[in-house]
This record gives sequence, C-alpha cells and structure tokens, in this order.
Amino acid sequence: MTIRPAVEEDIPRMAQVHVETWRTAYHGILADSFLDGLSCPKHEERHKRYLAKPGTVYFVAELPDDGIVGFISGGPQRGQDVQYPGELYAINILQQYRRQGTGSALVRQWAASLRHAGLNSASVWVLAENKPAVAFYRRLGARPLREQMIEIGGTSLCEIAYWWGDLNDLCQHRS
Repeated sequence: MTIRPAVEEDIPRMAQVHVETWRTAYHGILADSFLDGLSCPKHEERHKRYLAKPGTVYFVAELPDDGIVGFISGGPQRGQDVQYPGELYAINILQQYRRQGTGSALVRQWAASLRHAGLNSASVWVLAENKPAVAFYRRLGARPLREQMIEIGGTSLCEIAYWWGDLNDLCQHRS
C-alpha cells in the first residue's frame, strides 16, 4: 500500500470512495433515502474546493491492483476551538480494506503533515452512533472533549469531538 498526497486527478475516485463508505458506515444510522441520494458529482465538487484550500491536506491510500481504497483530509481547525488548532476533516476507507492498518497509516501521515505545518494538536468530530469509528479514534489515543447534537438528512444525531493533545505521539502510533 502506498500513502501519497492526493492530486486533482484523484478526485473522481475519492468521491466514489466517499459515497460508498458513507453508504456502508452509516447504514442503519442515517435514512436509506439520504444515503441513496448521495452523489459522486456533488462530492467531487466538495473535494475539489477543499483540495484547493490553503492549509488543507489530503492523502490517499492506494494499492497497485485496486487503486485508491481510502483517503484522509484535514488542516486548520474549522471551528472556534483554538485550543486544538488542527482538525481531521474526514477519513474514508472502503469496508474491505478496514482493519488492515490503512486507517492508522493515513492518520500518521495526516498528523505528520499537520506537525510540519506547525500544528501540534488536533480534534476530530465523529458520530457517537458510528461505533467502529469511535473505537478507531480511541485506539489511536484520542480523548473525548465534548458533544453536540447535529442533523444529517433529517436525522438528529450526537456528534462527539475527540482530541489529540500532542500530534508527535500520533505520528509514531502503531496499531
């Protein structure tokens, strides 16, 4: 597996991974009608905007025979939480490639990139109902910070902010 910076040519495949990942990860959490309505073109536009935004980092996980199987994005905190200047915006890995070290490798690369940019700590928001994601972040040493209620596709959900106080530790984490 290769972890490398994403380039504009990766956007269509990242959008496919994004949509497929959401449909599997959030099945039973979000309404089927919402998940069925996710579209690759909409996500392509979103990733194109973020990829061009200064300070945002994107990495893809790529396999020789399968192409891009996951990606991660992050950068400066988008909210008002200046105590944790960095933020993991998204990590999406196709289901069949999870629990094989892909996520950990992506997170290490993301953390190293933020450290290189001078950001020493970071947070991530995750749906409480997404138990595998919560367990993943906890295995990586993230600690719960606070909760908020959000609405996605007409469903009210609890979202938890997790944080890493020292990205140096995360850069070296092996799981």
